[in-house]
Amino acid sequence: MERLKNPREFSLVYSRGTPCFGKYVVVSVLPTTNQVSRVGFAVSKKIGNAVTRNKIKRRLRAIMQQAARQVSPGYDLVIGAKRSVTGASFAELERDLRQVLVKGHVYHAKASTSYN
Repeated sequence: MERLKNPREFSLVYSRGTPCFGKYVVVSVLPTTNQVSRVGFAVSKKIGNAVTRNKIKRRLRAIMQQAARQVSPGYDLVIGAKRSVTGASFAELERDLRQVLVKGHVYHAKASTSYN
């Protein structure tokens, strides 16, 4: 799984992608013709200070790194954090993100609990 880095790529996913909402995250999904899926993370300044935002981004990256094998290739994803994310534990955030990815039809949960 690769990363989205260019602001134009983020804008394209936001404008043409389909949003899927969870309790703590919003995932915008855009199908592409690429052989690999790409993911970007968006955490607004409304969430908190830099320490809080970076902690949330680290958690989201760790969850996606574990889930990378179950994510279907050929999608661009932008994972945005909601304000409620500051009160979530790692396990709650992980559960919510996986449910949203399943709802967006990009995640296959066949082996999602194999690491426990």
